Amino acid sequence: MPVGSLGLVASAVALLSIAGVGTADAAVAVDADGKVKVFGDMRFRVEADNSTKQDGTDRDRNRLRLRARIGASFAPNDAWSGKIRLATSSGQGSPYETMETLGNTADSIGFDTAYIAYTGVENLTLVMGKTPLNFWQTAEVWWDQDNNPEALAAVYQLGPVTLNGAYAIIKEGKWDDDWSTALYQAVLNDSFANGMKYTLAAGGATLNAEDIATGEDAFNSMSHWIVGGQIKGSGWRAAFDYIQGDADDENTAYVVHGRYQVTETIGLRAYIYHVETYATLGDGAFTQDNFPSAEASADNYDGYRLQLDYKIADNIYMDLRYYDTEIITKRIDGQDADRSRIQANFNVKF
Repeated sequence: MPVGSLGLVASAVALLSIAGVGTADAAVAVDADGKVKVFGDMRFRVEADNSTKQDGTDRDRNRLRLRARIGASFAPNDAWSGKIRLATSSGQGSPYETMETLGNTADSIGFDTAYIAYTGVENLTLVMGKTPLNFWQTAEVWWDQDNNPEALAAVYQLGPVTLNGAYAIIKEGKWDDDWSTALYQAVLNDSFANGMKYTLAAGGATLNAEDIATGEDAFNSMSHWIVGGQIKGSGWRAAFDYIQGDADDENTAYVVHGRYQVTETIGLRAYIYHVETYATLGDGAFTQDNFPSAEASADNYDGYRLQLDYKIADNIYMDLRYYDTEIITKRIDGQDADRSRIQANFNVKF
């Protein structure tokens, strides 16, 4: 990492560490009965990237980024509720705006959440609209949590087992060219006799997506399955996800990670990633995009992530992250062979 990049991030971390002054503690009730509440959050990010192409050429990038979101939740009665939220850069994948003055794009905003939920049947929740998926994962390799799809979803609680299902629209409204995916999962949450908690999950997804120009499948993998697990002790956890697609090759992904809470305000994390090109949904179209990749979709890499978390005050947090990645399969001239990223995030919410 160039000295200038490290200096930029170090300066930001020093400023953020002393910046935690005053914020609301929770969502704010608008009406006397508490049926309508407003909430929001803001993140300031400092990021420095370095990449090396296959011919040995280096390139660097420093940037400041901003995410702002504000929303409202409402519950007219005990059976019905809803949530709406506006976010910067509300297109698929990333709600972040890169800060600039010339050619400023910071006015891009739209709905990233807009759904209605029904809970009138015991242990069952039905959701319709633009909604986060209630799909358990230990990292965002399976599905980026910044992607809130237009979906019909159901969650059923059966003792310690949660059953998740969703029908998500990928694209619709075009003649003979509608794409969708069906997702399903069972999640077991329980504890050992010694008090340690554990989670086990298994599920999958099937894509309905045809390239109308060729009449063939739009993606190399059209169905996927995922298993995952987690064990939590006092101040620590260890977790994994394993994903398999049905492509003939380059169809496997996994992530393992551990966390340790050093004090009430300081935490440490470490992740190891292996993500092949066709392992995740849509050949990488819906996986996380924060981990730098050598390709247009965030796939085809081996890498690791180290993270320091720091709680400044209630609802004020910061973290410092280091990412390092190397391409698995080289196929395009001029493509990055490896990339690294150092990142500082400062978060305030109400």
